[in-house]
Amino acid sequence: MGYINIFIGSEQFVKVKDGQLFVQEGRETFPLEDVNCVMVDNLRTTLSVYALQQLSAAGATVILCDEKHTPSSVLLPHAGYYKRLSVLETQAALSKPKRKQLWKMIVRRKLEGQGACLRLFGKTEIAERLENLALQVGSNDSDNKEAEGARLYFPALFGDGFTRGEENDINGALNYAYAIVRSLIARHLSARGFECAYGIFHKNQFNAFNLADDMIEPFRPIVDCFVASKMRGILDASRKRELFCIVNLDVDSGGQKHSLSNAVERMAESLLAFYRGERSDIVMPRLIGTSAHLYE
Repeated sequence: MGYINIFIGSEQFVKVKDGQLFVQEGRETFPLEDVNCVMVDNLRTTLSVYALQQLSAAGATVILCDEKHTPSSVLLPHAGYYKRLSVLETQAALSKPKRKQLWKMIVRRKLEGQGACLRLFGKTEIAERLENLALQVGSNDSDNKEAEGARLYFPALFGDGFTRGEENDINGALNYAYAIVRSLIARHLSARGFECAYGIFHKNQFNAFNLADDMIEPFRPIVDCFVASKMRGILDASRKRELFCIVNLDVDSGGQKHSLSNAVERMAESLLAFYRGERSDIVMPRLIGTSAHLYE
């Protein structure tokens, strides 16, 4: 997996030649095998079809933004996994009890992450309540502890009266960073043969990324913490460039320190093993702070 993440916020011509990604008419080059993610936030930027094909073949995530500078598209591989039909059949065959247990694990880790986030900001009382809620999550979260936790969590993190439904810079930053992580997740799920429309809990008929929306849940508190620590002032181009750096954030993944991007890949791999009955849990991230991962 690559480790270089490229944010393109101005008009550029991007191409691939001799295994190198060329940006800014060749003034900047990157070995294709080292590229992890490319985010294009300029509608005048040109990417050759060959560059897109080579980036996909190299396993890179390519995210395109719309005219509002919001991530709107992700390049998904369709020929990289040799047993795609087998994975789809495995998805469809997952029993209802296992599906319910999987959602329980996801919600529990999300609530634990929300508690860990609040502890980093000194909100220990609400953090303890969220951690207690995590212990109470039942099969399929039938008592909706996730929603109960959200009512405690967001006002504690962003201030009394804050709700996710408001239009403001904080919610804009959250949505922007969520979209980046969601794109990474969708790309890695698709690369392993998953049909992203076929979710665990999310089942919107008009959503092509239901499974990615399921699997982003344990990452949300990590995004929230990053935004709460970085977001000051309006959500302008420089803030968005800073939020893109979340792909390099250090997280705990299975007891090891990895970048958030690598944690997504490890989670997708473990999810496939879970579906196949090869393991009873999945590798979900834990929040450890807001520092960038150091590559050796």
